[in-house]
Amino acid sequence: METITVNIVQDDDVYISHCLDYDIASQGSTKQEAIDNIKEAVSLFLEVASPEEIQDRLERRARRD
Repeated sequence: METITVNIVQDDDVYISHCLDYDIASQGSTKQEAIDNIKEAVSLFLEVASPEEIQDRLERRARRD
């Protein structure tokens, strides 16, 4: 399994998770739920995205850094 970078912030009663590598966001009512949801969202993205889309998102991330 690959390592991804995720930022989690609390906004009132919800936790927002953002995968910085692929620019994918999710949320949960607890921190753990937000983590589980972002893992699932990234996994689903990697299942359906083309190799070109995946590479494009990684390159956009590299340009932002």
